[in-house]
Amino acid sequence: MKLPPIEWIEKMIRISSTTHQSNEELVRFLVPLLTETGLKVEEQLVIENGVRFKNLIAYSHTLDAPDLLALNTHLDTVDPGEPTQWTKTEGNPFQATRLRDRIYGLGTADVKLDFLCKIWAARLAKPWKRPFALIGTYGEERGLIGIQELFKLKKFKPKYALVGEPSNLELIYAHKGHLIFTVAVPLLLDRQQSQVTKKRWKGVSAHSSTPDLGDNALVKGLTDIFKRGYGITHLASGTNFNKIPDSCEASVVADQNETTRMIFKLIQFLDDLRHDFKSRKDPRFSPSTSCLSLNQAITRSEHIEFVFDVRTLPDVNHERLEKKVREGIAKFGAKVTHVTSDASLRGQKNSRFLVQASRTLKACGVKPVLKTKATSTEAAIYQAHGASAIVFGPGISVGNAHRPNEYNSFKQMEIATRFYTQFLKTPWVEV
Repeated sequence: MKLPPIEWIEKMIRISSTTHQSNEELVRFLVPLLTETGLKVEEQLVIENGVRFKNLIAYSHTLDAPDLLALNTHLDTVDPGEPTQWTKTEGNPFQATRLRDRIYGLGTADVKLDFLCKIWAARLAKPWKRPFALIGTYGEERGLIGIQELFKLKKFKPKYALVGEPSNLELIYAHKGHLIFTVAVPLLLDRQQSQVTKKRWKGVSAHSSTPDLGDNALVKGLTDIFKRGYGITHLASGTNFNKIPDSCEASVVADQNETTRMIFKLIQFLDDLRHDFKSRKDPRFSPSTSCLSLNQAITRSEHIEFVFDVRTLPDVNHERLEKKVREGIAKFGAKVTHVTSDASLRGQKNSRFLVQASRTLKACGVKPVLKTKATSTEAAIYQAHGASAIVFGPGISVGNAHRPNEYNSFKQMEIATRFYTQFLKTPWVEV
């Protein structure tokens, strides 16, 4: 067989591993597959507010072996959003559904099935010619959390890393950085407010690295509220910090209140930032500029919490940008309460590892294409710890990941499996 068994694929998608819930059930399914492959298996347990998460580590020799190659895949997904929009899977995002060369379902492309391709490749590649580790991480979709926990294991010292993300079989040597801002706008309500009315708006979700491919329901709702002069008393929109919201709900009153005026100033500030980003372009990327996306609004007891993210070009200084945002937002009475910063991947087209990967892909009958990526990935964490990293995987990202009817291609999965197999069978060659 050239691909993992279909029952593996169907079970992998059936087990929900959305990023805020425990991934233990998925790990329990994967561990026997790895041990039957002949790999040594370890689990790193991390407990967050009583919820159990695990990084999965399977290796051929030792984790501190010289020239260790890490084949990394994150096991979590974003929230599926509105189930009815999953028309290819009969309204069930966890039902793997085959249609000709495509397999539909949450995590098919981003990026759970890639891990199965790597397990199958490890079986096909015996006897192994190089030390390697298969790494399955948690929490990638909420700030690359799992991989950062993994590097707290001092014995984990990879020299090279193939990081799984849907890349359309292209070799990604550089990608953007990522800043995530949480902002609190005080909830200031009039004691004698008028009758409250509930409003709803629909949009289309998309990955926040390409916001123009979606229809932001939160932005649509706020625009309508500002236009009609309403006052906001409650606002709810979005499920993930890195996904365009496809729905927005608000409770409003007839007269604009101070909270709404402050939110309007926040939106104006974000629009000004977007305009500033357009002045700096890097043609290697698409979009070619840093881009900003407003992704969540959550009503708390004393404030409305907004989450937006910025996908930064590699030369953007995160500290300066954070300072600018904090100062700008403070001017109208709001406050930045939390910031997460993920570095860019600053790869080189002529690196030894990339040359080796290009040769291996060519040997699989695929012309190597070197590209950049608009998202941030775990590859930047590997690079920060001294490893040479490349992003690669089957499936399309743009217009597919973080959207209903996500799919992957059996043909691309087969090629990716062949690529991983060749990489594990071939001893390292100095170039």
